[in-house]
Formats: sequence, C-alpha cells, structure tokens
Amino acid sequence: MSFPPANHDPSIDPTAAQVRMLRDRGPDGPIVMLNLLKFRAQAAYPEGHPDAGSSGAEAYARYQHAFTVTVGATSQAEVLFEGPVDQVFIGDPEADRWDKCLIVRYPSRHHFLAMMADPAYRDALVHRYAALERTLLLQMHGS
Repeated sequence: MSFPPANHDPSIDPTAAQVRMLRDRGPDGPIVMLNLLKFRAQAAYPEGHPDAGSSGAEAYARYQHAFTVTVGATSQAEVLFEGPVDQVFIGDPEADRWDKCLIVRYPSRHHFLAMMADPAYRDALVHRYAALERTLLLQMHGS
C-alpha cells in the first residue's frame, strides 16, 4: 500500500516537530499514551476499500489490532485501559465529547517511534484515518 493512503487526514497526525520533540527530548524509560477518540459514524475508507461500510469503531479496532498484534513485537504496546466515555463531567458536553478512552503503555519512546516507522503499521493507518473524526493523544511518563 502506498503512503499516505488516499484517506489521509493530517489533522489527526502528529506534526514533524512533535515527532522530533519526542525523539530528541522525550523521556527515558516507559511512556504512556492517553488516547481520546471520537469515531465517525461510518468509516471513511478510500473508494473500493474492502472494509467500506464499516463503522468508525470497527475501523479503529482494525487499527488497534495492528499496533498491538501485527507490529506487537516492535511496539510492545500494552493496553492498560480501554472503554467508552460515559459523560463529560467537567467541560463542554458537546465540544469535549469522546467515544472511547484508550491508555497504552510502551517500554520506551523508541518502541513507539519504531512502531510508527514500521511498514505494516503504516499500512494499517488507512484504518485509523477511516475511523477517527478527531482525537487527542497525550504522552506521559510511564512506570
């Protein structure tokens, strides 16, 4: 598959500066990524894609399988928590609405960055772009 896929959405990607900051000045040791995810009702796959017609949540499940299983030896990603967001307790209930929270631990920033460079991972990004209306990804020190 060519990169980026036809459904590439740069609004849900890190910028080059953000990737460089993690690479050059990120923490030593484990990192944890807090993902807040808002899914599309219907996944936005490129025309003719075999998974067209899926929901955004189904498309994201394919992407999650890629970073935990398909490239799991590279990423060593460990899902610490995943579940639906029930309500916005503090904040704007419409603007801050998310469908799912996913907390993933990586042994190091190097594992995370190696995952991002893996060709199989990059091929799976078609599912991420199809799935997400918007996302927020917070990087934290892990333990």
